[in-house]
Amino acid sequence: MPGGLGSRVENWDDLRYLMAVDKTGSMSAAARLLATNPATVSRRLARLSEALGYELFHKTPEGWVASDSIRPLLHSVAGFEGELESILNANDIKDGQLQGTIAIGMSSSLANGILYPRIGELFEQHPGVRLTLHSQTYRDTLGENDLIISPMRPQQGRLIVRPIGAVFSNVYCMPGSPRDAGWIGLLRSHDWHTPMQRAMELMGRCPTVRLESLHDTADAIRASGLPGVTLRISAAAIPGMTLLEPESPDNEIPLYLCYHETRRKDPLLQAIIAWVTRAFDETETL
Repeated sequence: MPGGLGSRVENWDDLRYLMAVDKTGSMSAAARLLATNPATVSRRLARLSEALGYELFHKTPEGWVASDSIRPLLHSVAGFEGELESILNANDIKDGQLQGTIAIGMSSSLANGILYPRIGELFEQHPGVRLTLHSQTYRDTLGENDLIISPMRPQQGRLIVRPIGAVFSNVYCMPGSPRDAGWIGLLRSHDWHTPMQRAMELMGRCPTVRLESLHDTADAIRASGLPGVTLRISAAAIPGMTLLEPESPDNEIPLYLCYHETRRKDPLLQAIIAWVTRAFDETETL
């Protein structure tokens, strides 16, 4: 950029708005994140776009997506945010205790079966820590999270990605569940993912009931008596829930733990990562 970024951007606070829209993919969600309104977000982005001389985002069915031109700037700002957060967390240790909030993005099924039973253990060890859990499944970006557990391995961004384990899905039922009636699956946006592909192959037809998560499907299978696709860890928690076809092999879903590379020395985030890793290692039924 001729003249440098500093000579073009007079209000560096505009970069917060840029990052918020990139993280959330939505003007309204970015406004909530920044405790403002969508009109202010739009106005700030318009000013930044004029200063830089190109469009920042383009609208897609999935939300606002950053233009290729802005990606180097996004990576630089994200790196700065991560470094700053790490420094602040390292400094914010009081009486030997970690302080601060960490946001985790993962499916509600995994949170319910793996993390929730161990939250008391975390707060006993780190009473100054606070958690925010966002329910999400197929996502390969951090968004507004510090850490994500995802079945999709991110291919872009300065992320540290490592396998953390695997879960297993299949079609389950309750005693007396009908085999030739309807069945419970996930929203259409999940149809191309392996759990739904395998379930539709086994059932031979599309689901008659579609829900948002595999945690929701487990509850619906129990309550309705219809068969449906869910995780083995969710089925194991419901008495009487069994495989619809005992000979049907489970579908293995690898999981990846992901966070920004600038947070590798962040003591707060690393403590949460250690807790999450132990939770996965010590959970018998996945």
